[in-house]
Amino acid sequence: MAIIGRDLFLNAAKSHNLLQKAIATFDEYLRKPLPPKSPEYYQARNFLREGVRLFDETLKKTKMHLGPASPYSPKEVEAQRAKFLVENKIIVQGLAPSLLQEELARDEFLNTIYRSEEITAYLKSHFISQSSGKRKLVNIKMRMILDKLNALSAKGQELQAAAQKYFQNG
Repeated sequence: MAIIGRDLFLNAAKSHNLLQKAIATFDEYLRKPLPPKSPEYYQARNFLREGVRLFDETLKKTKMHLGPASPYSPKEVEAQRAKFLVENKIIVQGLAPSLLQEELARDEFLNTIYRSEEITAYLKSHFISQSSGKRKLVNIKMRMILDKLNALSAKGQELQAAAQKYFQNG
């Protein structure tokens, strides 16, 4: 199970990098006077496609780990699952806003995709919604990661649509 936890963050990191590359490449393609059929268009499209695929895989694995357990699973499975989530730092421990802020600011993975002020801003805007309803506050770290990847994916798809228009008109 530990390998699966590392895979979750590895896929998220790869997705983040590929989506950023796609955005940067599409942006360069649209800003510079490149010919419409230049290789940058295809390269950006491939980065985006692979980044979205890894995002979807990360989302699927996250739902598998953090979603509700089967009602038929034994109690030992739920205990092992909880231990796995804590050991692999998939869920957070601090539930008070100040403790949560400190924990997330120290998190190695989050620091690769979020700046310190972005973590603070995210907590301010999502703390209450993440701790109410069916959502669990302990899952906020994965929610942050998925929200970041979703935003990058949307931005990449928006740039791809603009690049596609330029490509077809050229």
